[in-house]
Amino acid sequence: MAQKKWKRSFRLALPFVAVLLSFEATSRAFELPERRQNAVLKEREVFSHAKLDAPHYQVQNAMVVHAGIDRTRRVLTHFDLFAGLVPYIDVSHYDTRTRRLHVAGGIWKYRLESVLQFEQKSTDLWAFRIIQGHFLGMSGAMKFQQLEPGKTLVMFEGELTADAQARFPPKLIVEQGAEIIFGLTGRRVRSLVEDFQFEPQDAVTPASKATEHGRSDDQKKSDLNNDSRSGIPQPRSGLGSLRR
Repeated sequence: MAQKKWKRSFRLALPFVAVLLSFEATSRAFELPERRQNAVLKEREVFSHAKLDAPHYQVQNAMVVHAGIDRTRRVLTHFDLFAGLVPYIDVSHYDTRTRRLHVAGGIWKYRLESVLQFEQKSTDLWAFRIIQGHFLGMSGAMKFQQLEPGKTLVMFEGELTADAQARFPPKLIVEQGAEIIFGLTGRRVRSLVEDFQFEPQDAVTPASKATEHGRSDDQKKSDLNNDSRSGIPQPRSGLGSLRR
């Protein structure tokens, strides 16, 4: 009898263990592909890659910033800046106390809205997991690496293995669309880091300010809970609310 209970408890614990192992594995930011290293490290290319091999989905991003690692980290983890800076992102609200980021936006007819839980594994390694909304369960990390004084490599990766029955949007959306968004985001935020007259704590974008005043917390929670049950973005008519 005791052995049966042990086996049952072990089976129940397996999903939880799998989640922990997945989180630890993806909290180590990816290695930049060798064939792209020269373009990124020397030619200032913003590397952006997204691959869907259902039910597995992966996104990667890397770039070199001509600024010290402390300044680069300080600006790029000020996530409130993203809304308004990038046309595809209309909400980016970061709670420094809980380290949760509520982000929303879209491209073409698809809209994404998620809550990311960040965990600072070290000074220069920020792991995350999507805990609510679209792409629920995706995990990954943002890594900062000083190449030399005044030059910092930033790498980002996220991975998700969805249910086998999950129906993803067309590859055009989750691959090319994601690459467009991440590429543009990288170039825009890099320009802010390299503008040494800019300090993130002094900036509040009109888009993020209007969004936070225009939608109550209850409304935002309702949108996420009611319209993101599948965890996979569905087509929307424009970039309005997630409400159907």
